[in-house]
Amino acid sequence: MKNKENKLPHLLLLIIGAILILIPIYLTLVSSFKDTPQIMQHFFSLPKHFTMDNYTRLIEDGIGKYFFNSIIISVVSIILIILIVPMAAFSIARNISRKTAFTIMYSLLILGIFVPFQVIMLPITNQMTALGLMNLPGLILLYLTYAIPQTLFLYVGYIKLSIPESLDEAAEIDGASKITMFVKIAFPLMKPMHATTLILNALWIWNDFLLPLLILNRDDSFWTLPLFQYNYQGQYMSDFGPSFASYVIGIITITIVYLFFQRSIISGMSNGAVK
Repeated sequence: MKNKENKLPHLLLLIIGAILILIPIYLTLVSSFKDTPQIMQHFFSLPKHFTMDNYTRLIEDGIGKYFFNSIIISVVSIILIILIVPMAAFSIARNISRKTAFTIMYSLLILGIFVPFQVIMLPITNQMTALGLMNLPGLILLYLTYAIPQTLFLYVGYIKLSIPESLDEAAEIDGASKITMFVKIAFPLMKPMHATTLILNALWIWNDFLLPLLILNRDDSFWTLPLFQYNYQGQYMSDFGPSFASYVIGIITITIVYLFFQRSIISGMSNGAVK
């Protein structure tokens, strides 16, 4: 009886949380099958007649090209993040307690977590323009740069907690080089953190609007999915039907990625944030 009473507040919180999450999903999904006048008149009701016109409109407007751009940018950015950041994190985690230079380097790198993007977005835009990087490679380079502070912080904590130095010593006795230690021992043991990094950065990069707006807005052939979705919003009128249909496509894609890697996220986050 006592256990049931203790569980009641948790159950209520879960129900409230589920409602807060499911209502927007319900409204987005239902609205994608209504035309814009019907959405404005009966926003919360089920469609009087289901229509696929919104999805047909997206195809006619070329959503496939923008969807492909988002896929390319997200996949390449995440691959670079998962390949480059763990190398730096492994080196820092193994040397931070012995050499002051690594402590200073680590402190300076994670200070980027506290710098709001709005503070540096204009200097960054000017610099990227001067370098001729107002294109997809330039955007991928920026995503890699901005991912370093948080991702490095998580990886260093995870390595210090979950990968003992005795493994390095054993490998060194067997004649393994530092590169072999990282590639064949440390990197495979970071799988939970790789999954966590993938999900965190995929959510951010896939849904990001401001950075693509600054870097890619010169040519609409470079637009990502969020920029294409914004095309249906006007100053005096919005075309809600295609907008909600495009939101559904974006949500389904990132949800599939999340469901695929969700088992590794909790252990990666809990171990990586401890130290």
